[in-house]
Amino acid sequence: MTEQLQILIPICLVENWNEQLTVNSEALRILENICQPLVVVAIVGTYRTGKSYLMNHLAGQNYGECGPGTRTVTKGIWMWCVPHPSKPNHTLVLLDTEVLGDVEKNDSWIFFLAVLLSSTFVYNSKGTIDHQALEQLHYVTELTQLIRAKSDPTPDEVEDSSEFVSFFPDFLWTVRDFMMELRMDGHPITEDEYLENALKLISGKSEKIQNSNRARECIRCFFPRQRALIRLLSHIDKVQLKNFCCYVFTNAKTKTLGGGIIVTGNPEFLLSQSMALGSSKGTIPCLKNAVTTLAQCENSAVLQKAADHYSEQMAQRVQFPTDMLQELLAVHTACEREAITVFMDNPYFLTNLLLRERRKLFLLQNEGASFKFCWDWLMRLLAPLMQSISRGEFSIPGGHSLLRSKGEHD
Repeated sequence: MTEQLQILIPICLVENWNEQLTVNSEALRILENICQPLVVVAIVGTYRTGKSYLMNHLAGQNYGECGPGTRTVTKGIWMWCVPHPSKPNHTLVLLDTEVLGDVEKNDSWIFFLAVLLSSTFVYNSKGTIDHQALEQLHYVTELTQLIRAKSDPTPDEVEDSSEFVSFFPDFLWTVRDFMMELRMDGHPITEDEYLENALKLISGKSEKIQNSNRARECIRCFFPRQRALIRLLSHIDKVQLKNFCCYVFTNAKTKTLGGGIIVTGNPEFLLSQSMALGSSKGTIPCLKNAVTTLAQCENSAVLQKAADHYSEQMAQRVQFPTDMLQELLAVHTACEREAITVFMDNPYFLTNLLLRERRKLFLLQNEGASFKFCWDWLMRLLAPLMQSISRGEFSIPGGHSLLRSKGEHD
């Protein structure tokens, strides 16, 4: 990654000033210069739950807090970019939120952006996964109010929310100071089984139960994969931290968008910019439209790269004029195939419109060169005959027959 030396400390990606979310231009510049695939891990939680401590170890640092903590400084989403420790040619992007649990009106938007930008979403809490913990995660129940999956949503919100799955990350819940035994009905259970049981809907009509049930339902509906690391922070030690980091490094996937589009720094910053802008304007962003705009921007660069490859190879392989049109078309076909391969290595909205335009230019160029070549040869062949005509050699009785005879002989 080209910016490694400039991001050894976290930088604010999304700032929250005066109830407005803005994207930090310096952070955008860093992201824009990252051409590698991104593995994006967001850690979200209230203050004093150890999330910045976890972030610090994921970044491979051994000092201080990753984020700004509880100091009165810029709040929003803080970013740390480091080379991925186990995936060559990948960049690990760590996102640390700094407002959840505060009274800021943009808390829900910060939560939403962290979800949308990440490939693995880590929610960090203390104690156990109970009603109180789920109520603190109430932001997840507001996702359908903040975003739409499609530009023309159906009246049925639950049906529409199923569209979110392709956009949302894996969900990892870490719990600090967990003092209970992982047992159910007298039998030991795994951390994932504990989470699965905690996310089951419970009966009851109280507002508290209904609120926690809504959070349960949204987590199960929105996030394609849920995991839990329960005992991680019960007694913070090097072994537990190492296990946490190893799990994230091994299981956190490369960030992709709809259709399996692998995200690099450029589309990631475009997405964060468009969504932050939407929240600032008070509009409800559409995920599909945002991804479409993002992919179209990326497609332009990829398509230009493929077209440039086509032009370069055609210029190297074709010597105008060609003997036959078929010769030119054969070279075109080979170069077109190579250009499409270049394009398909970057799978964004496939189109060969620009290649067809480039082919048309080469056909016109070949036609012009062929016409000039043929005209020059014709003039060269006719030169002796034209000289004879100029000298009046055929302006005699029987000159026409003599002209025809000379033409056939030449």
